Amino acid sequence: MKNILIPTDLSDTAQKAFVYALQLADNQGANITTLLVFKKPIIKGAHLPSTMEEFYATYDLTEFQSYKDVIPPLHDLIESEGYQHLDVKHVMEEGDTIETILRVARESECDLIVMGTTGAKGLKALFMGSIAGEILENAHCPVLVVPDASTFDGKIDQIAFTISYKEEEKRALTKLSKMAADFDAEIHCIHVDVAHTSELADQMTAFKADIKGYEKISFEVLEGNNIDKAISEYLASNPIDIIAMVTHERHFFEELFNFSKTKQLAYHSKIPLLAIPAKLLG
Repeated sequence: MKNILIPTDLSDTAQKAFVYALQLADNQGANITTLLVFKKPIIKGAHLPSTMEEFYATYDLTEFQSYKDVIPPLHDLIESEGYQHLDVKHVMEEGDTIETILRVARESECDLIVMGTTGAKGLKALFMGSIAGEILENAHCPVLVVPDASTFDGKIDQIAFTISYKEEEKRALTKLSKMAADFDAEIHCIHVDVAHTSELADQMTAFKADIKGYEKISFEVLEGNNIDKAISEYLASNPIDIIAMVTHERHFFEELFNFSKTKQLAYHSKIPLLAIPAKLLG
């Protein structure tokens, strides 16, 4: 991992995401870029500068000064957490928020996007999407979503990874193991048994046999008929720092259903969620 992008709206939620990004960058030897996306206002009325160029130049300067004003607290956070050695730069771009984040992520060849979310209220808000939801679905790289209600204890040493014994999950686990090794973290692979079939034990045995190279991996089956409830209860009763999942584009109804589970956990959980796009695992 070389480059981490942190979209920010200058909120307390974004600050929480920034703390996670600092920890990740330090352990992965990565650079950090913060990104503020803004839109120029639509001006109506007679009270305008003599030229639009003059107005927009003034507006841009005002916006940039506002962003510079928030950078000192970020620098204070870097110093208080002991990350002065990290390479952190701050970028401001004009445009549509989602499109600009995705574009800058591609152009900067970032390996991870870290962003905060305040959560969605109800299914309508969930499926209508938000900035975090759209980035989760369309990013070219993994995305770590940090909920506003999350509390960072200063270390990432317990990672949960949801599995359904698919081949792509083996490849995702290989990637996840490399990150976990830098933190000396334990990975807890969890599967929710909603089918209650006798084939489950054989599937787990076959899956585990192909996982090699990292010792701190355990496997656990959660009983239940509701995936969201079983995972939420597991997170509530275990000291998990990050939960990781493989996510899919919405080409089929089944993938839509599975991805909505990921977004729902991202919005309503107190645990940061690491979304690993399946398209990266082919």
